[in-house]
Amino acid sequence: MKKSLTKSFTELPRERELSACGIAGLFNLDKKMVSGEPIAKMMATMEERENGLGAGYAAYGLFPKLKEYYCLQLIIDDEEAKRAVEEFLNSYTDIVKDEEVSVKKGVLKEYPIVWRFFVSPRDEKVSPDDTMKDIMMHINCSIKGAFCLSGGKDMAVFKGNGWATEIAEFYQIKDIKAFMWSAHSRFPTNTPGWWGGAHPFSLLGHAVVHNGEITSYGTNVNYLKEFGYECKLLTDTEVLAYIYDYIARKCNYPEKIASRIAMMALAPPYWKDIDLMTPEKKKWATNIRIAHRKAMANGPFSIIITTDMPKPTMIGHSDRKKLRPMIAALSEDGKTFYLASELNAIHTIDRNVKYWQPDPGKPVIASLGDPIITGTKDPLEGLELA
Repeated sequence: MKKSLTKSFTELPRERELSACGIAGLFNLDKKMVSGEPIAKMMATMEERENGLGAGYAAYGLFPKLKEYYCLQLIIDDEEAKRAVEEFLNSYTDIVKDEEVSVKKGVLKEYPIVWRFFVSPRDEKVSPDDTMKDIMMHINCSIKGAFCLSGGKDMAVFKGNGWATEIAEFYQIKDIKAFMWSAHSRFPTNTPGWWGGAHPFSLLGHAVVHNGEITSYGTNVNYLKEFGYECKLLTDTEVLAYIYDYIARKCNYPEKIASRIAMMALAPPYWKDIDLMTPEKKKWATNIRIAHRKAMANGPFSIIITTDMPKPTMIGHSDRKKLRPMIAALSEDGKTFYLASELNAIHTIDRNVKYWQPDPGKPVIASLGDPIITGTKDPLEGLELA
């Protein structure tokens, strides 16, 4: 390939919108599989929020026959880079299957090779998740011409340069079925645009889409370095995926509250509000702020996090001043949960929903088999705290 698609470009056409992002999520709480067509329609409705330079989708429940294996999905510049990736994977994993990801030709003028490997880590002394995290870091940092789109089980990320409708057509999203979807349109605000820099950003089973700007990026990067996370993707959103993985997965918090703690670390309550909490909540909120102070995300943001750890979960979260929009909704039968930047995106596919706006800095969480945390109460509400 003559032009490397893992290199950035800096000249953005003036006529393109640079001041907004569109994000959306759809989660069937009964795990009913649904085509990607509805999430693509949600994104198409918010076209005025994008600039045609990047978009992407994350989908869960894709590989039921291979769900025990990690699916490492990559964009690759050429066969040389592909051989380097395969050689590296053979050193640390058993490759169960590999295949080219089906794409529709003629939609985009130029595009990389999109390839996936289903692998099983061999090192029994290190947890498989940690091994895969390190493998993804190494490929992104050290193998020229290759970049990991995702590396979780039974899920994958599909993203690249183009409008949301183009990326959906390129990857033939309407022919892919999943029970949980998230999506994003538009490139990072103040960072170079390139194929790997489109959202979602993914690590293991987590995927993050983001509307806003993380002004604490430098502090967050240094914090993550302490724990073996390397930020090499040239965008502020990358830190959000890694911070979530570190706090929710690596810090050994009880599974029931791990995601809540990660969200409180990203957008902690103000000290004046902590002072008004009950003694038990005050202790927890204070300790979270102190222990993870460099994980706090400053700046305007709204995000959607999808994860399968420890079970399928969708989280919506915003900064403490709600400087970016976020709407949550539940279908009339209570089986489908939605998140979006705009209500019209949800109404495009379901007019009969109960919708609400989560409060600033409070996460809305839908987790398989659990009551929905609406984002209108204290994240620690309802927990037995010692």
